Amino acid sequence: MKKPELLAPAGSRAALEAAIEGGADAVYLGASQFNARMRAENFDSQSMRDAISLCAAYGVKTYVTLNTRLFDSELSEALSLCASLYNDGVSALIVADMGIASLIKKHIPDLEIHASTQLTGHNLGDCIALRDAGFSRMVCHREITREGLFDLCKSSPIEIEMFIHGAYCVSVSGQCLMSAVMGGRSGNRGECAQPCRQPYTKGGCKGYPISLKDMCLASSITDIIASGVASLKIEGRQKPPEYVYGVTRIYRRLLDEERNATAEELDALKRIFSRDGFSDGYFRGDHRNMRGVRTYDDYLEMDKSKFPGIKRKAPLDVTLTAVAGKPASFEARTAQKSFTAVGDTVNAAENVAPLTEAGAAKNSSRLGSTPFELRSFEFITDNNAALTLSQVNALRREAVEGLLSIEREAVAVPAIEANKGKKPREEIIYTAEFISKDQITPLSREFFSRIYLPYGAHTDELDISLPPYTPDGKEEDMWKEVGGRRVLAHTTGQLRRAKEECSEVGASLRMNVFNSMAAEYYASLGADFLTLAPELRRAQMRDISSPVPCGSVVYGRLPLMLTVRCAISDGNCKKCNKREICTSTLTDRHGTDFPMYGMPDCTNVIYNSFPIYMADKKADLKATGITVYHFIFTDETPEECDRIIGAYMNGMSPKDPERIRRIK
Repeated sequence: MKKPELLAPAGSRAALEAAIEGGADAVYLGASQFNARMRAENFDSQSMRDAISLCAAYGVKTYVTLNTRLFDSELSEALSLCASLYNDGVSALIVADMGIASLIKKHIPDLEIHASTQLTGHNLGDCIALRDAGFSRMVCHREITREGLFDLCKSSPIEIEMFIHGAYCVSVSGQCLMSAVMGGRSGNRGECAQPCRQPYTKGGCKGYPISLKDMCLASSITDIIASGVASLKIEGRQKPPEYVYGVTRIYRRLLDEERNATAEELDALKRIFSRDGFSDGYFRGDHRNMRGVRTYDDYLEMDKSKFPGIKRKAPLDVTLTAVAGKPASFEARTAQKSFTAVGDTVNAAENVAPLTEAGAAKNSSRLGSTPFELRSFEFITDNNAALTLSQVNALRREAVEGLLSIEREAVAVPAIEANKGKKPREEIIYTAEFISKDQITPLSREFFSRIYLPYGAHTDELDISLPPYTPDGKEEDMWKEVGGRRVLAHTTGQLRRAKEECSEVGASLRMNVFNSMAAEYYASLGADFLTLAPELRRAQMRDISSPVPCGSVVYGRLPLMLTVRCAISDGNCKKCNKREICTSTLTDRHGTDFPMYGMPDCTNVIYNSFPIYMADKKADLKATGITVYHFIFTDETPEECDRIIGAYMNGMSPKDPERIRRIK
């Protein structure tokens, strides 16, 4: 069994060197724009070239994170960045936006792309869809279990990458709007403010119900190796180099020795950084005792030793050829590459002493601050070469520069013109999601052309909102039950399969459609209509062109988080499978309530405190060009549902303007 790659974070040059020193096989790092950790130091164009070159010298791969959603106005600049990174020699890009992914495969087909965990890939269906879109690897969800990992790696047509250490996102990746809605800092745009780490009151108890301990899978390395997973990812691009070095070094040792961590190694990891200890609850399938926050004791016990800087050198083998009457040559070889510097024709040593092997070897070993150290030296000569030591030095410098250069045929990409907007269609389609069938009134059935209930709570005559989280192994049972119904799909894999299985499929807001190219891609998979990302402003919606009708949530509480661990039961969910929906409330420090729903599959959805309301803004909605008006009903009574429908039919203003949200 091939050992998985060890992938370490590099949020700065110092962290990059720490990852190399710690023994990483690959690093992931962000450019100065379009990445999900904009608060990290990141790399500008020159420092990125230097970083790629340095990693190449050590045989370390470089994966650049282009893992945010992009607006139409940004696609051209983002594609140019991709071309520059390819020309600089990047190993792969980690991508979260299907729009830029489709542009990369069209204009830079040789650039390898990995599907970010922000694309919400969970299962074989997602892997197949992503493979067909040009991805060679999928970064799977942090919530994956041991059994799920084995099944996914066995069946997937592309490589699987998994997180093994670092912060848990309490929400399924790509499905969190909490930071964007609560504070205007979008997690989908690399600006997450981590509201999950704040205190809340739930069930009358104050605490941190949605703050999780950090992940640590160091006790499961043998199982992970046996699964066949391709890459093991350490989270932490905002962490200092000491963290990167310490964590990477321990996992390097565990992988090399093919064993699980000892108690001493676990303690060392905890002292590097933890939030009241670690958890492997998702991997083990036990969601109890996963909550945790960074404590003062954690800080006091922290290992505060400094990263000493990179000491590691890449071994270099050199062959110097100096024969009178022939050009001198200096061949330098590493495990990854060789380069030969060729000099002028060598003169015969008539009035000077010929170059000796000792002198040649000494000057060939003067590698100074380069990443290399001389491992072997071969001198080919006729003992009559008048090659000076300064000439040897010049050949050595040229050979080292050659080793550090990236040899790749440069690509150029066209400018992507921003869309001019679209003509609004006249016909409006009204669609709705309800939590419960008891909310659905005769007026609802008359007003809405599509009525979706959650999978597991649906009735035979209504449409189905598929479960947003469908880990590998649960798909086939779901599709058998769905039959040929109309569905609302939430992932790329669901959309692809639904077109084969269902009479109609809509792409939900969870697809995070931010631009026209993403809309075009999802339409090509078979979406009959698209719901645009709720983070878009009206002007940005207007600019999106699509082959199929586009819509937006025009009423209702937005789903801010999707959690696999049941925060309502504090991880003690009995998974009763009674298809009952349970409820609770999170209350923040300002007294604002956020409804929580335990869904039929035991996942939780945390909804926003106030609903979107646009009944009195019909002209604004029409100007966007959207033609699918989507409603989300959560805690409304049947009478309230009818009142809201009436308000939209008659263009009524809100009863309490302070307790609603607008599409701006």
